[in-house]
Amino acid sequence: MATTDANERIGSTSRPFPRVEYVRHLAIAMVRGFMLHNGFTTSAALAFNFLLSLFPFLIFLASALALLPVRQLAVRMTKLASHFVPETTMPVVESMLKSTMRPSHGLLSAGFILAVIAASNAFAVMATLLDAIYGVKETKGFWKNRLSAIGLTVLVGGMTIIALTAMLLGPHFGRELERVFNASHIFAIIWPTLRWVLAVTCALASIETLYYLGVSRKHSMRQQLPGSVFAVAVWIVSSGIMGVYFRRFSYANAMYGALASFMILAIWLQLSATAILLGAELNVEMEKQKNASEAAETAAKARRH
Repeated sequence: MATTDANERIGSTSRPFPRVEYVRHLAIAMVRGFMLHNGFTTSAALAFNFLLSLFPFLIFLASALALLPVRQLAVRMTKLASHFVPETTMPVVESMLKSTMRPSHGLLSAGFILAVIAASNAFAVMATLLDAIYGVKETKGFWKNRLSAIGLTVLVGGMTIIALTAMLLGPHFGRELERVFNASHIFAIIWPTLRWVLAVTCALASIETLYYLGVSRKHSMRQQLPGSVFAVAVWIVSSGIMGVYFRRFSYANAMYGALASFMILAIWLQLSATAILLGAELNVEMEKQKNASEAAETAAKARRH
């Protein structure tokens, strides 16, 4: 059966546009695998878990920033956020910054612990889903699985935060930082380029690491590259669309207030999770086609000899 499928694939490459046929087959198989593994339901579950981890992380981040030796930091951060956050959402952001941006080691510790627990839950679910996609039976015990999830949280979460922050701050962040905090003018000039370098590099590295360490089997980083590139491309497009929404569709914010931003964030998180799952499906299908082609070539050589 595997040989027949491989021969069909090889036969398809003799058509006038073999590359188009190959890409079409990959796309169909990727979507079919995504639907087979209940991709929409699982991506929604992942988005919910990541959303739960977002709020304790923001508390931790605000408490950590409050330890910096900067005068009136909360006021300056509120002024800086007003250039990037929708006007109807600003009262919520301002209230959160004023209540959390004060030196409190207890709040810092609690925010960090809650953020790690919530995010590690999300990464544990992600690892289970990736094992299902790659057809691997999970053999880790509960504590080993939890420690692995915490490690993924630190590695992947750190790189994702950098990439996400670079995308959401926008190209004018360097200029605003120079105006509010008297930052270097050189930084303001190079920020638009640095923003894309940070976003693409960190996003690609985070998803590569997730595919490599999140699956309970041995494989190479190179095998995960196609799916990682695909996932990052979808992530950048969805991030751009979300940015357009915040800049252009202010009437929705006027109607729904902070709830509109919350809804868009939840949708964006699900799109990001969907991109990661589709990238994994793409890696699996490319590996299957490669193995089938190699088996067909081996069988053809055996017949010739």
